Amino acid sequence: VEEVFDEYIANEIPIRLIHISKDDQGPNFKLVDRTFVKKHFESVPGEIYREFRNERLVDREGRIRERVKETLKYAIFSHRWLFSEPSYQDMSTEPMRVRAELEPKWKKLQEFCRKAKDDHDCEFAWSDTCCIDKTRSAELDESIRSMFRWYRNSHICIAHLSETANLAALERQKKGEKGDGAKVDVWFTRGWTLQELLAPSQIKFYGTDWKPLVPLYHSKNDRISDTIMRKISKITHIPPEDLKSFKPGTDRVPQKMLWASERRTTRIEDVAYCLIGIFDVSLMVAYGEGNRAFFRLMEEIIKRYDKWDVFLW
Repeated sequence: VEEVFDEYIANEIPIRLIHISKDDQGPNFKLVDRTFVKKHFESVPGEIYREFRNERLVDREGRIRERVKETLKYAIFSHRWLFSEPSYQDMSTEPMRVRAELEPKWKKLQEFCRKAKDDHDCEFAWSDTCCIDKTRSAELDESIRSMFRWYRNSHICIAHLSETANLAALERQKKGEKGDGAKVDVWFTRGWTLQELLAPSQIKFYGTDWKPLVPLYHSKNDRISDTIMRKISKITHIPPEDLKSFKPGTDRVPQKMLWASERRTTRIEDVAYCLIGIFDVSLMVAYGEGNRAFFRLMEEIIKRYDKWDVFLW
């Protein structure tokens, strides 16, 4: 149990998380590392051992791993970056609670943490804006290559559609359509949000004012809501069965590339990097190489996918 517990923390959760707690002044948010998480959950191995010690398990390690994942839960954030976002350095110098009162850019992160705690009972959360020290190339490399797995291992992915007020507004959205209210939310046009849509086992969509598009009393997981999944399928052209349960790999390359072909990234290399997890391939991260990143991605895919339709998208 201790081995599985230690390996899970070292390999399957983000390098840093936001710890959400409360004190006399109200909610408090601070960055913590894996060592803090291990210390925080130090009683978990003993609890799991006592739970399983008298059971004859066919897949003992698998069952233990499932219980560890259920206990070490965290919420993960999916959103469209604004012009200014709080960084790791910002988060390290002053508590979020203080900064949120002074700068609007912190309010989105604060709302995410509140929803993680209040709506989904998660004491830990992760956001790409401030949980990665982008000045360290090794850390940035590990984060990009691990991001699909981090989203998949999360308890809940909270997706913020900043330009969508409610389900009715989502219904009117359609790519290429003109008219009032028909413009597709920018969240559906970005490269990184494709894997953030597909990777998590559970996802919850919140609108402009941070109200859930599907009420929480209906479901805390929008994957099982046919109503919203059908609407998202129409916008993204992703089949409902993939939206409900996506498996990464180098199968159906033309179809998966088609999903990504209308999306854009700010850094040109991210066109390739944001697809690493979807195709389940390994790729060295090297910002500055430009379009070569996509050529290298296609090389890795072609090694495993030798059908004639590889470029038919």
